[in-house]
Amino acid sequence: MGLGTALGTAISGLRGTQVGIGVISQNVANAGTAGYIRRSVSNVDSITGRTVGASNPNVQRLLDRIVQHQLWQETSGAAYTATRAEAFAGLDRLYGAPGSATALDSMFSSFTSSLQALQNDPSSYTNRTAVLDAASQLANRLHSLSEGVQTLRNQAEAGIGNAVTRVNELLESLTNVNARIVNGEASSGTADLKDQRDRIVSELSQYVEIRTSEQPNGSISIVAASGTQLFDGRPTVKFEFDQRSSIGPGAQWSANPAQRGVGTILAKDLSGNGFDAIANNTFRSGEIGALIELRDKTLVQAQAQLDEIAAQLSSALSDREIAGTAVTAAAATGFDVDLAGLQAGNSVTLDYKVTPGGQAQRFTFVRVDSAASLPLPASAQGDANNRVIGIDFSGGPASVAAQMQAAVGPGFTVSNTGSVLRIVDDGAGATRDVVGLTARPTQNSLTGGSAELPFFVDAGRNNAAYTGSFEGGAQSIGYASRITVNPDLLTDRSRLVVYNTSPATPQGDATRPQFLLDRLTSSQRSFTSATGFDGSGATSSATISTFVQRVVAGQGQASAAAQRLDEGQQVALAAVQSRFLEDSQVNVDQEMSTLIELQTAYAANARVISTVKELLDVLLRI
Repeated sequence: MGLGTALGTAISGLRGTQVGIGVISQNVANAGTAGYIRRSVSNVDSITGRTVGASNPNVQRLLDRIVQHQLWQETSGAAYTATRAEAFAGLDRLYGAPGSATALDSMFSSFTSSLQALQNDPSSYTNRTAVLDAASQLANRLHSLSEGVQTLRNQAEAGIGNAVTRVNELLESLTNVNARIVNGEASSGTADLKDQRDRIVSELSQYVEIRTSEQPNGSISIVAASGTQLFDGRPTVKFEFDQRSSIGPGAQWSANPAQRGVGTILAKDLSGNGFDAIANNTFRSGEIGALIELRDKTLVQAQAQLDEIAAQLSSALSDREIAGTAVTAAAATGFDVDLAGLQAGNSVTLDYKVTPGGQAQRFTFVRVDSAASLPLPASAQGDANNRVIGIDFSGGPASVAAQMQAAVGPGFTVSNTGSVLRIVDDGAGATRDVVGLTARPTQNSLTGGSAELPFFVDAGRNNAAYTGSFEGGAQSIGYASRITVNPDLLTDRSRLVVYNTSPATPQGDATRPQFLLDRLTSSQRSFTSATGFDGSGATSSATISTFVQRVVAGQGQASAAAQRLDEGQQVALAAVQSRFLEDSQVNVDQEMSTLIELQTAYAANARVISTVKELLDVLLRI
């Protein structure tokens, strides 16, 4: 080997060790910097003619790509569970602990206790006042809970808007960084850019679940878990959110823009073509996915439960139950019932048994006064054992009977005589046995000869009695924010006892107080599938008292479950972060050890250069 060759080899080695020492210095300086990935230098031997040396050293980041991708997935999941847990905790605080002074079940219990006291002493003015005070407090509590739920929905709406804006900003910021990485060489500066890009991607994964891939030229490609391309060297979509300034109980998401009362997320590609990202299920996880679920499902269901409580409170105290009169027609048996008192939203139930087997089933026919109100909304639907069907009464009794006949099928015969409806089974066919036919009209007046009364009314409909009408939209939606004690009762407290004026009900008569108490605590009521307990879509049966307790306890259980899920997800995230840091985190002791090796190599190369210089000096002196 000639002196020139030795000198070239030593210089290339010196250059490589200098780069390595610089990288170690950078590693140590950033040992505590979040998002910094440890670097190392890769030297490749090169041979040029007779010269052996090291080619330009490459600075490489030390990380496990598979673990990094898993980390981004777990980050998305953690953002999803944390957002849900925070919202459920807010709901739990809103409802209060079961049995606490401000909890809904406690206020309901105070109301029933006041009715119990009134039953024991109906003539007491103090007891009557206590009943109305407890009822007003219960109604006001429903108002505040409904308002709180809608506040949380509005916060979710605003949160979606902020998150969508941030996602667009992150995608845009990736463009410049990605381009500089593609155009750069594998240097320390490029490694810094990749760290910066990873931090952007990591933040992006908090909002939407993503999948990434890196091209041979260093460019990154990002798709959502749904398959929607988000970035490929530059943003491939831009999201737009038509945020609503204020949303209420009736404002819900729909794929049909004409029926949608909340904002939706549109994704527009580079050509300007767009699609609904919520309908496309683009946001399956992450913060945006959680906010959409809260706004459109969780909180909508919470409102439905409150509305159901309010509706059942009103209906239980105001709806009469008129049992049908047994009739026979040849071999067929059934019942007659008068529908004259039915109002929009009132129902008629047909109970029957399927033979053989004796399985009990029901049809519930709901009065509507316009075909525009049909079909009934999904929230009003029953299940296989209780089919809820809207009947248009605008065409008269004969039309009503015909619609019911079409609904029940050939196992029954439906007819009418004026307003009197008759339904009988198939007689000799022996496939159906009619066991009951009941009309449930709403009592509109405080005195009418029966114990029922419109105790609670709808303040949003001029204090009209609650009938469950579907005219102009379902009366039940948002009813918890409108329920109020009948002002006529507040004016004349005696109507809590006096239900008939001729002859006048005695002031000490306990019939009405006992009826009101029984309807709230003992009478079994059918609750709609909109309440969604246990993920069930079936109609449930319980007392109002039991249902209220179930709602309050259910919120606490849901909050605890969301908290446990979040804790588990945070543990999973921490485990993946630990695995990722094993390779990517700077270990100062390890860096110092490597530094000693590089210093030794540096000294060796420097010694070679010094020796070559001495030999050249000797040659020049000859």
